[in-house]
Amino acid sequence: MVNVKRVLVAFAGLLILGLLLTPMNAAVGGMNSSNTVIVLPTTKIVNGTPLHIGEDAITGSRLGAFLVLKGVSQGTYTKTVSVPVEYHSVPIADGNQTYSLNPTDMPDIGLKVGDQPVGDTLVIRVNFSRVDFNSTEKSAEFGDRSVEIVFNENTTPLNVGGDYRIVSTTVDGKDRMYFYSYDNVSGTSSSLGDTLSVGGWKIKFVDINVNQEEMLIDLTYPSGTLKQKTMAKDNYYVMYVDASGNEDFEPFSTYPESRINELLGSGVKSLLVFTPTSFFIGVGGTKSVIYDYIYYEKAREYRDGDVYSGQWVWDIDPANNLYILYLHVNESEGFGRVFVGEGSSLRLPTNWGLEIEPIFTKENGIVTGVEAYRFVRVTTVTKTVSITAPRIEATDDVHELIINDTQLTALPSDRNVIIVGGWVSNRAWEVLEKVYGKDAVDSIREEVMEKGYVVKELKNPNNPNYRVIILAGKTYVETRLAVEKFMEGS
Repeated sequence: MVNVKRVLVAFAGLLILGLLLTPMNAAVGGMNSSNTVIVLPTTKIVNGTPLHIGEDAITGSRLGAFLVLKGVSQGTYTKTVSVPVEYHSVPIADGNQTYSLNPTDMPDIGLKVGDQPVGDTLVIRVNFSRVDFNSTEKSAEFGDRSVEIVFNENTTPLNVGGDYRIVSTTVDGKDRMYFYSYDNVSGTSSSLGDTLSVGGWKIKFVDINVNQEEMLIDLTYPSGTLKQKTMAKDNYYVMYVDASGNEDFEPFSTYPESRINELLGSGVKSLLVFTPTSFFIGVGGTKSVIYDYIYYEKAREYRDGDVYSGQWVWDIDPANNLYILYLHVNESEGFGRVFVGEGSSLRLPTNWGLEIEPIFTKENGIVTGVEAYRFVRVTTVTKTVSITAPRIEATDDVHELIINDTQLTALPSDRNVIIVGGWVSNRAWEVLEKVYGKDAVDSIREEVMEKGYVVKELKNPNNPNYRVIILAGKTYVETRLAVEKFMEGS
């Protein structure tokens, strides 16, 4: 569910959506971001069911972009903007259980999560029996292995770009993980005299015998050693630098899968598997070869107990091909106690922007305990936006355009007000009752229930030059429809 505070600055990055909207007609004429405030609902839990404001926030942002564009005149401007967006899970109670994050509790996590690390599913779990409230620190205290992230070879958090392969093994009684980036290239051709460079290896095509389907090459090793080799069609040639830096070349008549796995399991620094697949004479009589190759290069190496980042430590399980990052707390080993107080969070050691945040209980403003926990994900979207606008009538402060319902305590006398969402999710309806009376507001509620949504315009009693617009539906889908109808001028 999207956090309204983040959406307050997000509308500028969503201008590109507003460019697709239809022109404003008389029904919304004169309204723009400089004279209007949009009131979005905050998150609520109704009958145990989370009402996500994500759709309302996105709809509100589109409405904000629409209002900005209403103050735009002709001209072209291009700007790159970064839009931060924050997502929350539902509150998770601490019942001393082991909890795994799931898409029901956080549908917009952006990751495939579950109870078992199968396929491309990873596991993010919290052992709440190892999380306590520290009354002295007024903080949640996370103990050793209270949080674990379980990966398989498809879901590792390590990122070297492109494809990768993980191989785990046990060396001298210590579990290890080797992380290889690799390139898999097929159907590439080179002509006589060309040189192929892969990693530190260089293959120069010295002579090609098309009839006998073989060729002579000059092979330059990464160390600079030069050797001449013969290669035949559909044979495989393995070139590698082992963990100790030794270089070697091995030919095979069939695909050497077991040898490749053996070398990767030994922690080779680099490995090139090359095979010629065809020889031919091209245009002008040029002799050429078509070939495939796979190149592996070791990018990372970890052992059980190695630190990945901060107090996040590896537990490698070669038997099941699993890799666990866990929060490690052991003061005697230099891994200090972990406290998460009010206004702070425990950040997972990945590039997902995922954090765990306690929700505290208070008495007289003093933290007295932890009510629940929630996962928070923060992402940034960067867009290059082009708009037609040499002159803009827009608010100088985005926070004045989009606010949440807790900030609206009375109708302003100097702005139009647009209330997005119904009375269940948007507390601004309480202000409507105070201003227009319960009977008038109840009639609007009845119209929503009967028609599914309303686009209702009311005069602002504090200033007849401004209006109060209600865009509400029974569901966020119908609320979105109400907003669209309003923007169309219906």
